[in-house]
Amino acid sequence: MKKNNLFLAALVTITALFLLTGCDGTTTTTEPLRFVGGTVGLNPYLIEGMPPPAIHDASTFPFGVGLMIENQGEADVGPGTDNPFVLVRLEGINPVQFGVTDNDVRQVLASPLRSARRNFDGTIFPGEITAVTFEPLIYKPDIHGNSQFTIRADICYDYETIATATVCIKDDVLENIQDTSICSLTGEKYPQNSGGPVQITSVVENPMSQNKIQINFVIEHVGVGEFFGRPTTGDDLAEICDFSPRNFNKYFIDVEVESFQDDAGLTVACSRFGGTNTGRVKLYQGAPTTISCTIERTRASSGRIYQDLLNIHLKYRYGQFIETPILVQDVTN
Repeated sequence: MKKNNLFLAALVTITALFLLTGCDGTTTTTEPLRFVGGTVGLNPYLIEGMPPPAIHDASTFPFGVGLMIENQGEADVGPGTDNPFVLVRLEGINPVQFGVTDNDVRQVLASPLRSARRNFDGTIFPGEITAVTFEPLIYKPDIHGNSQFTIRADICYDYETIATATVCIKDDVLENIQDTSICSLTGEKYPQNSGGPVQITSVVENPMSQNKIQINFVIEHVGVGEFFGRPTTGDDLAEICDFSPRNFNKYFIDVEVESFQDDAGLTVACSRFGGTNTGRVKLYQGAPTTISCTIERTRASSGRIYQDLLNIHLKYRYGQFIETPILVQDVTN
């Protein structure tokens, strides 16, 4: 039995070393997970029986449509948060035929919906869930023969993603370009993202001059819905999630590359944003887009070499929907 235990211990040790050793024999380390992650922001799904699979005509069958909305991402939404706008609306039906008005088939989230969180010890707190219901609905026309409709529930909401990557900072870039004892100025920096449908999928660092480093990062849509620019008019309903190709507000993202907290006077400037660290960018037809920025030292060098976190914030409006068929039965004949 002792021999077996010794054999298992040796096997575990060898396996651990293999996982920490690259194919070229170099030893690599894995950074701690900072986020829960995932590609979903809000996840809507229909409440069972709302709507039922079949209803009756001629105002004889009251029913409701209900959704559960779970915040699986890592941005709080709803009133009092940085993402206050969450709208749910019913599409595919004529409200008058179902005994309601246009205002009755849209609801704005009335209370905050907290996000998922990764605790300091690695445990995960799931996001909050809320229910949105539309009732009573009742089909008023007296039809001739059964008919089928498709009811669609749209959800349109503001969301955001935070991405972080560990970058290498060297006061004298060219002088220390070959020094990799602490960190390397060159190559992919493997970003981590908070849970959300738009993410930073690549961060590449390269030296440029004696006191300047270049950072290229890729913004990519990884969700199942559509993304839009946040409204600039102050009227949330003026720029709801319109999925049509004619919507010129599609595929915009607000980006902020966070400034470094450093006494060396490190400044971040991005060419797409007019030399600042914030701006709005359009992803052409939703395709991944690369943003190029520089990190420049503006004060005298003290010869430091260290690692720091590059933080990138993405803000957008997101739209997705869920559909279900419903059969209207002619029971009056």
